[in-house]
Amino acid sequence: MAVMRRTRGMEQKETARLFSESWRLSRAYHGNSLSVHMPGMFVVNGRRGKYRAVSITGTQCELNCEHCKGSLLKTMAHACSGDSLYRLGMEAHARGDLGMLVSGGCDSTGRLPWQEFLPAIRRLKQNTNLVITVHAGTVDAGTAAALKEAGTDQALVDVIGDEETARQVYHLPAGTAGIRGTLEALRAANLEVVPHIVFGLHYGEEKGEWQALRMLSDFPLTRYVVVVLTPMKGTPMAGVTPPGPVDVARFLARARIELPGLKAHLGCARPRGRYRRELDVQAIRAGINAIAIPCDAALEEAEAMGLEISVTEGCCSLAGFGSP
Repeated sequence: MAVMRRTRGMEQKETARLFSESWRLSRAYHGNSLSVHMPGMFVVNGRRGKYRAVSITGTQCELNCEHCKGSLLKTMAHACSGDSLYRLGMEAHARGDLGMLVSGGCDSTGRLPWQEFLPAIRRLKQNTNLVITVHAGTVDAGTAAALKEAGTDQALVDVIGDEETARQVYHLPAGTAGIRGTLEALRAANLEVVPHIVFGLHYGEEKGEWQALRMLSDFPLTRYVVVVLTPMKGTPMAGVTPPGPVDVARFLARARIELPGLKAHLGCARPRGRYRRELDVQAIRAGINAIAIPCDAALEEAEAMGLEISVTEGCCSLAGFGSP
């Protein structure tokens, strides 16, 4: 027992050291602020965000990733034609929304049917002030350039650093090389990329997250988002135990130390309840710059630590949007 207590005490001291250094770097590079976000996919205390998600494939997805199996598409509005996407965009504009996340399921190679929806995106950008973010999927240079030319503002890309995870969980035939190729194509098109790292994606294990972070260092990014595996009913991962909140927070701290110039965001996809409360508070202490739908305890911790809090009814990818 004494050995266990000493080990636990050493781990706590190491965590405190990590958090102290990551907090210092966060303040030095990014100031004393915290950006709080409420995306349109959620209703919190009767209030819905102003950045809703739309699936351009309805509930259809050929990849059928092990952690999702298309479940997330069921929560989105569906726009399976360019005209319906334009109509939903105009409705969002009339509501006063900030923008729209255009998403959908992928084919067996990880691609979305962007070509038939580009004219609708172009018309929305011409006729509204909506910010248009896309879940890019796998794209080549031509598709990336076409998305940019149509007026797309941001591309969200899930970055996986482990080859086995990319193939077995996401079923990507090109593996991690396809992800790197997508990042290269988007860079060539000068389209802003906001990479997402799903912590615990390999059945709750930490596997490849560090390699994913190192991949980011090869590209001219300004921010990244960390989300956490959230077991979903009806999927092979329904019974998986997510990684511990402190493990996620330690990764956030180490990531800050490794890439101090990039803003670190904690995204909306993470387990609820007591798990979220512990993670959110620890993430604040680790020096994150933006957080989606935080618990009250996290906001109280941010205030106690002297952070200046701003609230936006949009995706956390918009934190600092357009800034260098």
